[in-house]
Amino acid sequence: MKSTTKLLEERLIYLSSLARDTCRSVLDAVERKSPANANAVLALDQKVDELNRDIQEAVLQVAMECPEDIASVIIIGKIAQDIERLVDHSMNVARIAIDPTVPSESYDFYALTFKRMGEIVIEMLDEAIDAFINRDPEVAKQVAKKDDVLDTIYADLKKRLRSGQENLKLEETIDLMLAAKHLERMGDYVTNICEYTTMLTTGVQADLN
Repeated sequence: MKSTTKLLEERLIYLSSLARDTCRSVLDAVERKSPANANAVLALDQKVDELNRDIQEAVLQVAMECPEDIASVIIIGKIAQDIERLVDHSMNVARIAIDPTVPSESYDFYALTFKRMGEIVIEMLDEAIDAFINRDPEVAKQVAKKDDVLDTIYADLKKRLRSGQENLKLEETIDLMLAAKHLERMGDYVTNICEYTTMLTTGVQADLN
């Protein structure tokens, strides 16, 4: 018979896979500049919210029973919460495809860059969940380092947008900068998951940002 913690871990793995698929759909909608695809993705947010709510309720119920591995149970709840927040940020990225006012010659560059950032986030999320399930703090630390790549891409995009070299309207510049910021924040949430893993396994709260 599976332990309660193992059952919660299985729900967490499913939640992360749903988040991964949602993020991929967001990136596809942005790349295709497809309002229809973006609107379809927004509906997935409710599924993520419901699953996170189920996990939080289960975590509370299990915690009240004071299991021996209560630390793992609490961390699972924190990870699920951060995955939900990560998906919320991806929904904001999807919205730039619903109202794509940016000229195509500029949009294509940013869409490809956003796709690259999103793919890094997805890779980080998969590896971070594996590190948690395997209770591997060293892998978690290596995953967190990839957030530096996202930070660099975001800084470069911000510099490019502020230069005004593409003569974009102010609202277009703001939309693109916000989308990039949301993707950068998604990486921060994955880094949080890595920090939870190191804290659970070492007892030390490490700052991996």
